Amino acid sequence: MSSKAQQKIDLNDLDLNRIYTFEEFEYINDQLKYHTFEINGQPVNLFELDKNGKLIPMPQATINMEAVVSEIVRQLGNWNIQTDQGGAVTSSQGGFNFHVRGGRTIRAPDVSFTSKNVYRHLTQQQLWTFKGEPFTPMVVIEVSDTIKDSDTNKKKKAFDDLDEKFKFEYFAVGTSVQIGWLIDPKNERMWIYKRNEKGEVFRRERAWGGGGIDGGDILPGFTLDVEMIKDIISQKSPPTKSKGESQINCPK
Repeated sequence: MSSKAQQKIDLNDLDLNRIYTFEEFEYINDQLKYHTFEINGQPVNLFELDKNGKLIPMPQATINMEAVVSEIVRQLGNWNIQTDQGGAVTSSQGGFNFHVRGGRTIRAPDVSFTSKNVYRHLTQQQLWTFKGEPFTPMVVIEVSDTIKDSDTNKKKKAFDDLDEKFKFEYFAVGTSVQIGWLIDPKNERMWIYKRNEKGEVFRRERAWGGGGIDGGDILPGFTLDVEMIKDIISQKSPPTKSKGESQINCPK
């Protein structure tokens, strides 16, 4: 991106109604490492890019939300190593080009898993830029407050926006996503997204207190320990293990 083009972008007054080129999108995200940008007093540290070329601000997460994300990354990362999957576990700093409906759509799930089969066949361009052939993870997880306002209509919109993101972007035709989890630790709710035999996306809500979430055939041998997430939110220490117990559950 030329220096002349960079000068046309006012990082202190970004126009979110404007259509940006992909190069401008990359430049703005890179500059956010050194500049503070706020929307309605809420700091933003990342933008996604929708299929129309508009910037989607991603506000910084609160400490509790980020702690939950980190715990999910830890559990999934341990499983990836212990079971020798060889895949890649990424957080919201890892973006993907979902190329929805013919338009370049850059999304950064809170947590994602890309299989070894996909990860080890990516080109250098795909690994280090967004300019290669689009590819997507197998698993996407979003951690969010689905009830962000006391206003009933705004409550519904907060959930609907996330629901549409899963159904029409993460699970868009041509993506590799096979399972999605929407986890709301603040309101103790969670939903599971999958495709049926016809390729249609369906959603089901799962009880918060129902133990772990089984990864099934997509994440063989993995169960997300929801009790650990509940301990983080409640600030309760997990039960202390005896000296004879292993601290890591190794695969059989």
